[in-house]
Amino acid sequence: MHKIILILIATIYWSSIYGQTPIDSIFENSYKVYESQRLPNGMYRDSKLFSGTDYHPISIANTGMGLIALCIADGMNWINDAPNLALNTLKSVTGHHQTFNPDRTSNGYFRHFMDINTGQRAWNSEYSTIDTDILMSGALFAMKYFEDDSITHYTMELWNSIDFEAAIENPNTGKIYLSMNANGTGVSNSLTSPYSEYMIVAWLAKNATDTPSSVGNQLWNNYYGSPSLLPKVTYGGFQVLSDNPTSFLSSFTHQFNYYLCNYFTTSTDYITFFENAQKADAAWWSFNNNQYEWGLGAGSAITNSYQANAINNNIDAIVSPHIIAGFIPVNPSGKNDLLTLWNNNKGKYLLPSGASILWRYSKNDAFWQPNEIIGIDYSTMLFGLATLPEYLGDSFFITNNDFFSTPTTNTTNLNSKSDKNMAIYPNPCTNSFQISNLNEDRKYVIYNILGQEIQKGIFFNNKAVDIQNLPNGLLYFTIYVDGIRSSTFKIIKI
Repeated sequence: MHKIILILIATIYWSSIYGQTPIDSIFENSYKVYESQRLPNGMYRDSKLFSGTDYHPISIANTGMGLIALCIADGMNWINDAPNLALNTLKSVTGHHQTFNPDRTSNGYFRHFMDINTGQRAWNSEYSTIDTDILMSGALFAMKYFEDDSITHYTMELWNSIDFEAAIENPNTGKIYLSMNANGTGVSNSLTSPYSEYMIVAWLAKNATDTPSSVGNQLWNNYYGSPSLLPKVTYGGFQVLSDNPTSFLSSFTHQFNYYLCNYFTTSTDYITFFENAQKADAAWWSFNNNQYEWGLGAGSAITNSYQANAINNNIDAIVSPHIIAGFIPVNPSGKNDLLTLWNNNKGKYLLPSGASILWRYSKNDAFWQPNEIIGIDYSTMLFGLATLPEYLGDSFFITNNDFFSTPTTNTTNLNSKSDKNMAIYPNPCTNSFQISNLNEDRKYVIYNILGQEIQKGIFFNNKAVDIQNLPNGLLYFTIYVDGIRSSTFKIIKI
């Protein structure tokens, strides 16, 4: 109680003197990390050095996080040109800048790291499935948030250029390729099993097709449709999700899924395991006298230059403040822990711009300081703070990571912006149905629950679609524009 009172007094004093509370500074300065990593072509470096000349290449995953950072900065009115900045990024990733041509596989997967000027391979990096899908998630987030036609156009171009299901090695075993070959096949000895942040890969693959029997849907239904299907491990009485029953994952895994996979974000079952992950993380630090020091994340380290710390796997005893922030949606008191770190100058560093931020520090070595701040890992600092009720609230992510809307009467797997107001009526229906808010003729295909095509044709504006000869039950009505799927609706025929 004394600690909380002292924090409140310090906060009131700081605000009265400087016009901004410490938590305001922690939050806004966390965006400045991404501002410092952004390149003129809209791409984002992997890291920002605390001192010296930057040398890190582009990180394709951090570019996705950078797009979400722009949405947050716009929502907070920190910048006034966020849509144009996002558009510049999307033009670069889709190869529309003359001198920048991203190195990709034949089916769309990006290099993990790319040269900042050309987009070609850097650091001998792989074609990465998860990094590509984090980029895609950031683009979809920006499309949903900005509702801008140009942003939608380039996001849809990116979406349609990637074969998301190619990342799945076997839907029955749940294995997903970590990396791809240039010809679009998976690297056979580079595989991961459920559960991990590759839930994001599974989520995009599931929603990449309207076919219920697709490998994406099979994988999802076999493993990710419910956390009851996934491996678990227990620490301190808290059962958490893992990729095997004997070891733990770094906490960023659960946080990435929370912020980028709407199914996880809105599932009460998954949220229970998200809460458990936070409690288990904090419980592991019981050797520590200061309860505000916890957080098992990834980033710069001592024993190795980079570590993904987890329960029973943190040899340098490194505290990750960004993990404390990332759990704020289920642990609001994490805000006070961050303020205590800030007020005690623990993990507090200066960016070259002069902005102070919280980042990793070691309980074992008080003199160690990281050389850089790594954008992809730091992201949950910005995201978690954004969910505070005094800022954007947890609805910000619940709304904007809902890329594949599922209203009661129809499912839009990835509707183009021009189709977002369309609706089927009546639904359920008997012999025919119509579509509202459609002003032009469209080609369509109707699939049954097995994914088999059972009817196709052209839907004429203000004309009913005759389905009296189709079987009763659930049907999928898919509209195509220029040969590309535009919208899919669930129809119940009775």
